[in-house]
Amino acid sequence: MSYQDILVFLDDGTTNATRVNTGFKLAKQHDASLTGIALATMKPRKVKTDSSMVRRRMSQEMAEKLVAEFTSQAADKGVNSKSIIIAGDADESTLKLTHYSHNYDLLILRQPNPDHENYSRLTQLSETVLLKSGRPILFMPYIGTDKCPGERVMITWDGTASACRAVHNAIPILQHAKEVVLVIVENDKTRENLPAAVVDGFVEHLKNHGVELNVRRVLQGTYDIATVILNEIAETATDLLVMGGYGKPSLQQKIFGGVTRSILSSMIIPVLMSH
Repeated sequence: MSYQDILVFLDDGTTNATRVNTGFKLAKQHDASLTGIALATMKPRKVKTDSSMVRRRMSQEMAEKLVAEFTSQAADKGVNSKSIIIAGDADESTLKLTHYSHNYDLLILRQPNPDHENYSRLTQLSETVLLKSGRPILFMPYIGTDKCPGERVMITWDGTASACRAVHNAIPILQHAKEVVLVIVENDKTRENLPAAVVDGFVEHLKNHGVELNVRRVLQGTYDIATVILNEIAETATDLLVMGGYGKPSLQQKIFGGVTRSILSSMIIPVLMSH
């Protein structure tokens, strides 16, 4: 299995270069086409003008600069690429990005930074695309990462449909990993849903796809699940977390489940999610 079409989100954040380089490395690894996508109405960092007309022009120029740099870098690296600039306000551009995402095997987005001027918009974009695209998303942390994720992978599995989907969507990455660990946070729910026979069957299924993995059961105790997962990451050399992204629509907004939201707000390594 391999990814054939990958989409990477472009912006003027400090981790854009890391995000784009991850896209290049994955595209080379899977001999895939890589598309860079930028928003023509994303507010540039450190803009001090009060003129909406000037801001719009600067946003358009920033998007054009981002895709030009991306296209040039892709050519230098021998990566087949194309680029897209999306116009429209927050709601319109998010909807367009969601529609575009249906045509890709993997999306690479950024974790929203609370200190970034576009935090609210990026949060809305992340939640909506995760819940409505039907595609796996590799979220890159705003603290940055020094290498392409995927050598040492941790899967958090609770037997739910979203977790199962995330693992299967990650198989092209898992097949190239040096180490894969399946972590089960033990509580009453997982003890009931994930008896040994079920876990053994899942491990065998992944082995049939060329993925060798170890199983680690961790007691939840008095901690919340997100804290247990983050502690496991901190104590290992894990460079990628694979998990299901839980969420449900409401009348006014799209709300992440507690574990998903906690991980995305506190992530210290890249996270691949599917909903």
